[in-house]
Amino acid sequence: MYTLAAVLTLLWSFAACATPDSGGTDDPVDSAAPVPPGCGDGVVDVDEECDDGAANSDLDADACRSDCFSPSCGDGVVDAGEGCDDGAALGGDGCSSTCGVQTGAADVEPNDAWDEALAAAALVHGSLADRDVDCWWVDVAACGAVEARQIAPCGAGLTLALHGPDGAWVASGAPGEDGCAALDPLDEPGARWVAEGRWAVCATAVNRADVPDYTLAITTPDPTTIGAPATGDDGDGDTIPDTCDADRDGDGVDNTLDNCPDVSNGPATPAPALSADGFVRTWLSAGAFTEGTTTGECRPSDDALVGEDGELAPVLGGSAGTLVWTWALLDGDTYDFLVPYGGTPAPREAYTAVYLRSEAARTLTLAVGADDGVFAWWNGEQVLDVAGCQGVNVDQFQAEVAVRAGWNTLLVKVRDWGGGWGLAARLLDAGVPVTDLVPSLDPGGAWSLDQTDRDGDGIGDACDDAP
Repeated sequence: MYTLAAVLTLLWSFAACATPDSGGTDDPVDSAAPVPPGCGDGVVDVDEECDDGAANSDLDADACRSDCFSPSCGDGVVDAGEGCDDGAALGGDGCSSTCGVQTGAADVEPNDAWDEALAAAALVHGSLADRDVDCWWVDVAACGAVEARQIAPCGAGLTLALHGPDGAWVASGAPGEDGCAALDPLDEPGARWVAEGRWAVCATAVNRADVPDYTLAITTPDPTTIGAPATGDDGDGDTIPDTCDADRDGDGVDNTLDNCPDVSNGPATPAPALSADGFVRTWLSAGAFTEGTTTGECRPSDDALVGEDGELAPVLGGSAGTLVWTWALLDGDTYDFLVPYGGTPAPREAYTAVYLRSEAARTLTLAVGADDGVFAWWNGEQVLDVAGCQGVNVDQFQAEVAVRAGWNTLLVKVRDWGGGWGLAARLLDAGVPVTDLVPSLDPGGAWSLDQTDRDGDGIGDACDDAP
């Protein structure tokens, strides 16, 4: 049996070898060799995409190739619709795997580790094969951020790892719903508010699959402009962490010029106010005292340690017996004495004082929770004498007080026998918290808390244990 191709070949051979008609010696003879059937014969056969005969070319743009296949990306010839064609199946070298021109930084091996990273440009291009890793570095200013996003089309997925200047792996990025990997400082705490230095973003293929091409945009945005939340302590709640905040107490004075950089005592410091539930959160404070004598373990001493047996008008920096009056600004409704005075062993005592202005005279209820025993004076008259040992239970101890129009004085003494030590105080009107009283640390109601440093030790009165 002969195939069709074999028969055609035999016929062609016969025609080529046959003797021409002998009608005369002057008859013309065709000297051109016939073209065998197949690729290059100008006829598109069933297994061919094109066939332009002698015009087939592996060098000319848009020509039918010598194997009778149409021009395509990867054949080494720049055809219509292609920006480049280097004949390679992988991108990352300036010409993508889809024959597009890549502008930016191109992948050059080795760059498989954070300390072998290549300098990044606005866009970086690479490919991953044979379990490859590609690393790119950017210089980041102190308290900056690092963001990396894969540019579509994404194809095979990438995972991204962020390494700090010391090589530590601090943040990661994975493919999103669109298949493109993203390392977002809004989601990754390790990628925002970072230290100054050279940071590396390393790309790895998901499941170590081959990635013929990828493009990354690596940027270093300012965390404040992208709304990044704080990472770590943020004393003034401005979303800038204290380590990066030039004014970490939010009082309007730069830390380098602020004599109390962690206590608000500048032009932006608000005047004292009661909490939304009426609790006193701004106190004059004096402690810790240990020399008093008491008739019970938790009952405060009868000793007038700050002069409470006479006319008393404490002021910031003024004398409090053997100590001085300082300032306490609370974040919550309870004053935890262990914060400023916990270094003094129990039993121990502390005083607090505040001035409260009322628009009108009225009768209210002083409500106190204390750990442990408590004495309280309202306008110089003792109204509470509690000897019990207990924790701070809001409004546990109450006394009716005559509030006069204008300024009133509240003085509280709390004894600690051991364990917790604290105070919560407010006024009630028929059980309802009173919130319209105006507190002050000055007997005349003046509000002058600022950068004052009465003793000239470089520590502002607002945060000086001995102003």
